Amino acid sequence: MEIKFSHVNSKIFSDLSFVIPKGEIVGIYGDNGDKLLRLIALEDESKGIIYFDGNRKLRRNYYLFRKTIELVDKRFNNLFNIDSVYSYFVTYIRYKKMEVLDIDKKIKDSLRIVGLKVDILDRRISTLTGSELKLLQFALAFLSNPKVILLDEPFRGLDLNARKKLVRIITRLKDKFSKTIVIYSNNPNYLYQYTNYLIVLDNNKILVEGKCEDIFFDKKYNIVRPDIVSFIMLVKDKKNVKLPRRKSVMDLIKDIYWNVK
Repeated sequence: MEIKFSHVNSKIFSDLSFVIPKGEIVGIYGDNGDKLLRLIALEDESKGIIYFDGNRKLRRNYYLFRKTIELVDKRFNNLFNIDSVYSYFVTYIRYKKMEVLDIDKKIKDSLRIVGLKVDILDRRISTLTGSELKLLQFALAFLSNPKVILLDEPFRGLDLNARKKLVRIITRLKDKFSKTIVIYSNNPNYLYQYTNYLIVLDNNKILVEGKCEDIFFDKKYNIVRPDIVSFIMLVKDKKNVKLPRRKSVMDLIKDIYWNVK
């Protein structure tokens, strides 16, 4: 689903105009990016023009678009004060008023997508690790089969293996199921490595949007750059050696090796 904002204002933001391309992994960078996620999710009031796949959001139809979007918060919030994983799934389905013929199958399918074993349903939420809680949030989000998934600092607190697993899930959702993924993070290394398109906020306005690599390599933007980008730019400035725009450190090391030779 493509989302287009045109001159949108809210309590925090002013004159927002940007596009979230359909079927892409989009990054949001800058202060209050988490608030922008909530605006995109239609959780906060706004004035202006918003289109979803070319259809304008109006008072009478906004709930239809809201049903196609799921927001995964940076931390798990136990909405129902329920400790049983299985009971939480069932209550969540009822809370969202989902029309489900086979609840158990629906739950197991969502667990399979994120790589969680079915036996987690017999456990208590209070016993889950940080990585398991994050995957649980994803599984809950997939129950409604959303077209757009908004992620608030999804990599925070995860170790390298858990982060790689999460990236595989996100990439699969984009490539196999054509989901539009929007990631907010204030870590430029994650955004550069894992997103294709970038929206940069500055003073609650859009500073720039476009291809992630182009923005981070453009010197006219006074933003904190990913470590690998800063290194490539430093080598060009100090040694006059133009290295390719790599996202992988290992690939960059190979480039440096061949340049030295």
